[in-house]
Amino acid sequence: MIELKNVTVDFGGASPALADVSLRLGEGARHLVCGAAGSGKSTLAQTLAGMIPKLITPSGFSGEVIFSGAAEGEDPFRAIGVVIQNVEDQLWDLSVEDLIAFPLENRGLPRPDIRARVADLIREFGLEALKGRRVLSLSGGERRMVAIAAALAGGPEFLVLDEPTTGLDPAARIRLVEMLARRRDETLVVVEQDPAAVAGLVETVSLLSSGALSPAMPLAAVFAEDRLWIDAGILPPQRKPSLPRSIEAGETVLAVNGLETALSRSNGTPVLENVSFALAEGEVVGLIGKNGAGKTTLFQSILGLAAVKAGSIAIAGEDAGRWTVARRARSVAYLPQNMRRVLFNMSVLEEVLFAVTGGGKRNGDAEEKARAALEKYGLSGHAEANPFALSSRQQALLGLACADASGARIAILDEPLLARDIAGRAMLDRFIETMLASGRAILLISHDLELVDDVTSRVLVLSDGVIACDRPTAAIWTDDAFAALGWPGPRGSVDAEVADAHS
Repeated sequence: MIELKNVTVDFGGASPALADVSLRLGEGARHLVCGAAGSGKSTLAQTLAGMIPKLITPSGFSGEVIFSGAAEGEDPFRAIGVVIQNVEDQLWDLSVEDLIAFPLENRGLPRPDIRARVADLIREFGLEALKGRRVLSLSGGERRMVAIAAALAGGPEFLVLDEPTTGLDPAARIRLVEMLARRRDETLVVVEQDPAAVAGLVETVSLLSSGALSPAMPLAAVFAEDRLWIDAGILPPQRKPSLPRSIEAGETVLAVNGLETALSRSNGTPVLENVSFALAEGEVVGLIGKNGAGKTTLFQSILGLAAVKAGSIAIAGEDAGRWTVARRARSVAYLPQNMRRVLFNMSVLEEVLFAVTGGGKRNGDAEEKARAALEKYGLSGHAEANPFALSSRQQALLGLACADASGARIAILDEPLLARDIAGRAMLDRFIETMLASGRAILLISHDLELVDDVTSRVLVLSDGVIACDRPTAAIWTDDAFAALGWPGPRGSVDAEVADAHS
C-alpha cells in the first residue's frame, strides 16, 4: 500500500508543484495519473517513488508519504521500481543484459539466478534482437523498454512509470501494455498525458491540474467524459479527428537521393540503404517506422551527424555533402524530444539569440527578434532564467521559439512533447502555421499516429532501411506498407478497448 496524505511540494515557483495532494493505493492497484505538461505529474511520480524528498530536496515539503510494502527495517527503495520521463538520466553505457542485471548484482544474488532472471525479462519484453547492444546505442523507444525491464528485475512491490509509452512504436506500446496487464505482483502507477495509450492496463485515474489531484475515478466511467479531460487541460481521448490538411507545396527545400549510411546493423547491412524523398515549402511530412528502423540515423544524416557512404542530400537546391554541421544547422532546425540534449547557454534569451545569429554578431534587431519569439511562445517571463531550470514543457516551447526565430527553412520535430495537452498543442499548431505561412517545411518524426494524422499532408514509412511508402496522409493508413507494420490505425476503437478491458 502507498499513501500520500496532504502532500505539498514547493520548488520556489509562483505556486507549489503539488498542493495538498492525497492519494491511497491498495495492493495490486493499477492507477493512472493524467495531466497536461507542467501540471506536476513528474513531481508526483518522484514523490510516490520516494525520490522526493529523499533524493531530490525541494525548497518546501509537507505532508506524509506512507509506504507499507517493504519488510520491517528494509530499505523501501528495494521495493520500488521507477522509470522517469527523461529515461536517459537513469541509464549507463552498459550492454542491455548488464543494465537489466545491475539491480540484481547490487543485491548480491547468485550469478546463475541473475542470468536466469535476465533471460526471462529479455524474452518477456521481446528484447532478443538487442542482446549484446550498448544501451546508449539504442533508439529512444528501445532504451525505454530496457529501462522498464531493469526496473522490474528486482521484483518490486510498487512500480512507478512516468510517460512509459513515449518513444515506443504502436506495436511496442501494445506489447508493453499487454505484458504489464498480465502481471499482478506490483502496485502500478502510470503517469501519462494520453489515457488511450494505457486504457487496457489501468483501472482507475486521477486528473492532475496545477498541482491539485482529483480523487481516483474508474477509468471506464470517465473515458468518454470530454469535459473532465478538457478541464484538466488534456485533449479528450475520444475527440474527433481533424480534417485533412490541404497544402500548396512550393519549391523543394530538402532532397535526399539514394542515401546509404556508413553505420551498419549487426548483420552487416547499412542502417539506411537507398533512401530517397523530398520535402517542399509549405509541407508538413510525417516519418514513421518501427523502433530501430533508422529514423534517428536519417535525421542525423541530414544534420551531418552520421556518416554517409553513398547518395546525396541537397538543402534549398545546394548539395550539402561538404557543408559543416554548423552550416546545416542554419538551414535545418532540430527539436529533440528531450531539449536538454541541445541546450547550452546560460539563459533562455541567450539560447534564442544564438538561434537568431548562429553564434555570430548580435545587435538590437537580433535581440528584438529573440524577445518577440519568447513572447510568441509564452516564455517572455523566463528570458533571464537558466534553460535547465525550465520544465520539460517550457523547454519544448523554447525549442519552438528557437526554430521559429532562426529562420531555418526546415524544422525536424522528433516526438514533440506538446501534442496531448491543450495549451501545448495550441503552441505546436502556432509553430506549424508560422512555418508554413513563411514558406518553410517540417519533418515530423513521431509514433503518435493521431498527431501525424492531424497535422501532416504526407507520410513516409521507413522500413528495413528504405522508404517503403510515400503517400498523402489520408491514403497511408490503408496502404500495404503501413499494414506491414502491424499497427492499429490512428483512430482505433478505443472506447471498445476500454469496455473490453474492464468488462
